[in-house]
Amino acid sequence: MREPRDLARSSAAARQSVPEIFPKLGTTGEGIERYRDGGAGCPPEADLSRILKLLEHGAAEGWWHWAEGRVTAAWRSMATG
Repeated sequence: MREPRDLARSSAAARQSVPEIFPKLGTTGEGIERYRDGGAGCPPEADLSRILKLLEHGAAEGWWHWAEGRVTAAWRSMATG
């Protein structure tokens, strides 16, 4: 089990990598560092499968929490299938 300080370090590194990693998968986004919050847009040509896997992996590691906003049928079909 990770020590809280190790998790905090990895969380900070993960958050810092978000602006580099997610756009490579085709997302657009913005963030507000003061609130440690951000948002991403996933256009139809984005790699939705890899984006979902990355979101789920980061959540499982405790790096971030995520929630869905306006989702498309393509996104919903990945989540169920």
